[in-house]
Amino acid sequence: MVEESSENPENQQQQLTIFYNGRVCVCDVTEIQARAILMIANRETDERLRTPRQGSEPASPTVHSQINSPNNGLSTSMKRSLQRFLQKRKNRIQATSPYH
Repeated sequence: MVEESSENPENQQQQLTIFYNGRVCVCDVTEIQARAILMIANRETDERLRTPRQGSEPASPTVHSQINSPNNGLSTSMKRSLQRFLQKRKNRIQATSPYH
C-alpha cells in the first residue's frame, strides 16, 4: 500500500536559484511560485524577441525583471497566494525568534 504524504507536493518549498543581471538570488518557493516566475521570464523573453531592436541597443539586451514590479501581470489569485505565503513565513520567523 502506498501512503500519500499529508502535504501536497505542489505546496512543498524548495530552493530556487536565480541568476539575473549579474546577481544571484536564492529563494524558497513552492512549485506554483516557481512556475509563475518562469512564466513571467518566458513572456518577457518572447516580447523581446518579437520587438525589433534599434541600432543603439547592445547586442545582448538586458531583460528587465517584472518580478519586483508592483504591476507584474500576475493574476489576483497568484498575488493573494504570494501574500499568504509571505505572511505565514513572517509568522514562522517571529515564532522562532528568541525575542517574541
